Amino acid sequence: MSRQLPQPSRDSINLVTLLAALADPVRLTLMQAMYSRTGPVDCSVIAEGVEVGAPTVSHHYRVLREAGLTMTTVEGRRRVVAIRYEDLEARFPGLLAAVLTPTANT
Repeated sequence: MSRQLPQPSRDSINLVTLLAALADPVRLTLMQAMYSRTGPVDCSVIAEGVEVGAPTVSHHYRVLREAGLTMTTVEGRRRVVAIRYEDLEARFPGLLAAVLTPTANT
């Protein structure tokens, strides 16, 4: 049995909150790692490349979810995270590609 954690509706995603969430280097790294994959992925798989403790990673995932960037589904003891591509593209066309494409940040 799985359940989805609370997240803002598409219409309530705020650009300032979204950009503030992406301003943190750890959260940006997590988002870039998810962006380079297709589909939902286990939170622990993405977090392997980040050198912070588990409680800190959980905090960063919560900030991303509460900003409207991701959705998290709890499946037993696992948490699966996915970028809200459709919602974000509808609200802010081209933003994800502009911010998360590796060449966009150089």
